[in-house]
Amino acid sequence: MAEKILRSDKIVITRKDANFDRACDEAYRHAVSMLGIDEDGHATRVKGWDRSSCCIRVVFERYEHIASMVGHEYNYYFRGEAVK
Repeated sequence: MAEKILRSDKIVITRKDANFDRACDEAYRHAVSMLGIDEDGHATRVKGWDRSSCCIRVVFERYEHIASMVGHEYNYYFRGEAVK
């Protein structure tokens, strides 16, 4: 079983269009930024990070669709984790 070495804050993605794939991609990019992972796979904010044995996991938690006369808003809730 994977050991969590850091859990990010809650990630909330708000969109005006219903596109779950794009929300997931945006949540992943947000988690990478929050955890401080650079383009070479090194982490500045994760103690115990080894780029050859660690990974980022983004977990979808909840979805809200808010509709009114003004339009629609889609809220996707995720959490990001660094695991090894």
